Amino acid sequence: MPASSHIYRLFLLILSILLLSPGSLFSQTEVEHVRQVDTIETSLDLFGETKPMHITLSLDLKKYQREKYKGKYMPVHFHYYLNDTLQIDKELQLKARGNFRRTHCSLAPFWLDVRNVDLKSDDMQDVKRIKIVTHCKGSQAYEEYVLKEYLCYKIYNIISPVSFRVRLVRMTYVDTGRNNKVTEGWAFMIEPEEMLAQRMNANVVKRDDLTTSLLRPWEIDILALFQYMIGNVDYSVYGRQNMKFLGLPGYGTAGYTPVPYDFDYTGLVDAYYAEPSEYVGIKSVRERVYLGPCREAEAYLAAVEHIKQCREEIIQLVKDFEFLNQKDKKSVIDYLEQYFDLSENPKYLISFMQRTCI
Repeated sequence: MPASSHIYRLFLLILSILLLSPGSLFSQTEVEHVRQVDTIETSLDLFGETKPMHITLSLDLKKYQREKYKGKYMPVHFHYYLNDTLQIDKELQLKARGNFRRTHCSLAPFWLDVRNVDLKSDDMQDVKRIKIVTHCKGSQAYEEYVLKEYLCYKIYNIISPVSFRVRLVRMTYVDTGRNNKVTEGWAFMIEPEEMLAQRMNANVVKRDDLTTSLLRPWEIDILALFQYMIGNVDYSVYGRQNMKFLGLPGYGTAGYTPVPYDFDYTGLVDAYYAEPSEYVGIKSVRERVYLGPCREAEAYLAAVEHIKQCREEIIQLVKDFEFLNQKDKKSVIDYLEQYFDLSENPKYLISFMQRTCI
């Protein structure tokens, strides 16, 4: 018998042993599946992780775009891999949110109702819905806007612990209204205020009659200076515009803390659609205007010094952010460095603040 025939028979024998053996590599591969569960008990820190989540949403995007103005929830199929062997696969609901972006965006930001997720995690117990900021439109510029707005939140996390955490998401959309057409884009989740309040051992404040005497001066100054640094005039502390409030323990009604959100109109993001209000007297959102309360120069020094001490960490955050292209990364760093260079001369910076304070 030729040697080649012996080799062939030997190969068939080995192959049959591998296929029939219960502990074989082939049989083991076949039984290892991703497990889908209805309820997951986990210590998952949704906003403590920095690695982007990968989520797939299946919905009728054509209907979503048509009905985004109605403020009604619509069904969406939510799919997320918790790890290599565990996934969440649920029927949820979402609805469009935002004022300008709901009108302007093809894919408007939305609320995702998460009550049906059944994620048994301590910090998710009181959470009913989560804000998700989307890439709005299909061009690369809008992808960069999302990433830069995400950085605004991360910068404020460095400046103040009383701030909304965010989680970057690489989102896949399956459009069931267009033959399951698939698109992808950047998005991020914003920490619900219930979760923030629980984390800070605080209460969510809903009252509208907020005056200077009810707010912590230090927190107002820090917030206003941060808004000045990123070039934001699209907010109001007393008008509760793009602002939430917490009552921290030990401060009672004389120490409410403002917490900002929504930064797409900032000079740092520099979205082409962002136009400053005519009331602030600037032509471009890249110009900075201080809208904090007026104080004596000495009263501002602590806030100026506090943010100045964060300079290295903030710049390093942007440098290390791998998902932003180099052109936009340089633009963000240059814009921030303009502020920090100005803060090296506190008297000069404070003179600018006092010209436009309110």
